[in-house]
Amino acid sequence: MNSGGKGAEAEGLTQPPYPPQSAPYPGQVPPPMASGYPHPQPPNYAHPAPPPPYDANSNVIPPPQAAPTTYVQVVTRPQVGPDPASMVCPSCTKHVVTRLDYETSTKTHIAAGLLCLFICWPCFWIPYVIDSCKNANHYCPNCGAYIGTYRG
Repeated sequence: MNSGGKGAEAEGLTQPPYPPQSAPYPGQVPPPMASGYPHPQPPNYAHPAPPPPYDANSNVIPPPQAAPTTYVQVVTRPQVGPDPASMVCPSCTKHVVTRLDYETSTKTHIAAGLLCLFICWPCFWIPYVIDSCKNANHYCPNCGAYIGTYRG
């Protein structure tokens, strides 16, 4: 505003009330102009297509189709005992007599502890040299594969 209290129109400057709008794209309909202010048009909601007609056979269950047969091969460890066993090695498929390796177990330590506490403490070493107090691990002598363990 100038010092006289008059607006820019008094000084000879006129400005259009709204910025000029560009021309519409080819094929585009220009929006209708309302008086003074361009109001947006309400959206035109189209109704969805009607559902397909009812088919009397639509609820019939189709006949079952043959499913493909799946075979599952379950590989189990062979049952082994405290002595070397004659068997087919699952790894190299050779007929072998297993090789045994004995290892101490919890049962071995408990037996030695009981000997030490109740009977005679100088005999605690006996369970460590007796193979029946240890676990027997079976291995293939041909390929060295682990076959199983006997927990005696």
